[in-house]
Amino acid sequence: MAKRLALLTAGGDVPGQNYCLKMLVHLAGDQGYETIGVRKGWEGLMRYNPEDPTTHAENVIVLTRSRVRDIDRLGGSYLHSSRIDPSQVSPTLIPSFFGPLSGSSKPVDLTGHIKRVLTKLQIECLVVLGDNRALRFAAHLASQGVPIIGIPKSVHNDVNGSHYCLGFSTALARGVQFIHEVRAMAGSREEIAVVEVLGRGFGLTTMLISVLAGADRTLIPEVPFDPDRLAALLVQDKRLNPNNYAILAMSQGAKVLAEKAAQYAPALTRLAQSHLLAQVTAAKAREMGADESDYTLAGVTEMGTEVSGAGATVTEILEHVLGQRLIFQPLSYLIRTGQPDGQDMLGAANFATLAMNVLAAGKVGRLASYRRGENYVDMPLEVVARSEVEPPVASLYDATIYRPAPGILWAARF
Repeated sequence: MAKRLALLTAGGDVPGQNYCLKMLVHLAGDQGYETIGVRKGWEGLMRYNPEDPTTHAENVIVLTRSRVRDIDRLGGSYLHSSRIDPSQVSPTLIPSFFGPLSGSSKPVDLTGHIKRVLTKLQIECLVVLGDNRALRFAAHLASQGVPIIGIPKSVHNDVNGSHYCLGFSTALARGVQFIHEVRAMAGSREEIAVVEVLGRGFGLTTMLISVLAGADRTLIPEVPFDPDRLAALLVQDKRLNPNNYAILAMSQGAKVLAEKAAQYAPALTRLAQSHLLAQVTAAKAREMGADESDYTLAGVTEMGTEVSGAGATVTEILEHVLGQRLIFQPLSYLIRTGQPDGQDMLGAANFATLAMNVLAAGKVGRLASYRRGENYVDMPLEVVARSEVEPPVASLYDATIYRPAPGILWAARF
């Protein structure tokens, strides 16, 4: 029997991941591996019952050169993805073949089952393309002796251990592209446009997109804003623009100043209700593949109640202050789609090459990483669970005028 390599994508989708999968299949074949694709991320291994052949074909597939020939032209993940963490599985998501476990009232740790499935499949190494959460479980498995190599992918560029994550470059480019497209509509209608980009707790990506797209004002999670002051600045921007419009780029986690909250209680109450309802439906949202940074205020509808995102609420507040209609456009899922740019295609190829070189050298439990000043290097996979020092975002942001400070581009992790 040929040596077996397994590939798995988990977490939020990013541009370039299918090209990386294609490269891995080609390189693995050159090294004499049969390549197995795990469907739906960690969920595929969770739903694979070694004793029930009817569960096998729907959860794992054989990947050949001919099968992956054109997958690099597709968005999303060819193998599909999920956000399930096998060490903390909601009882409602556990397959019935687990018996009594599926009736538990608390999250269940299925790490042992994942290990048994990998042993049953006779996998020599598992390569995981994942975000922070997915790679932390990979590191957990590696600490228990499972041979794993990780590849970082994240539109937020926030995987510890790597200064660049697959998908981040295209996310920046698409964010800029879409803001320019909204700009055309705002100019045509002579209105203020609010564009919700990325980031529930970390505003660096939003600031980079904002600067590159030339947005007039920017909101980030780290610095609460005063709606009245922001509205006045946007009116000023609109007046100074020859085409009579303005653009506000904002993170998903933007917050109103605490002392102003009471003044805008109706809209903020709806926002709080949105948080509560989204928390109730979080497990369902994760099952649907929603990003952890998206689902809290995503456009989820439950029991006939529509949940508005932070961007929609900010737009409503500004419309109330200004007494005029604004344009609102969320971009989160659009940023995750589309063809990868040259940087992410190169990154996909380099991460795949590094991962297979590491495996050929007999090393496992490693993260394929890009480090400033070191190029592409492998790191201990456990580094993804460590806390790295992030750029001091608040110091790169002028809270008096709601704009990134000069020099923000140098703070990018890549």
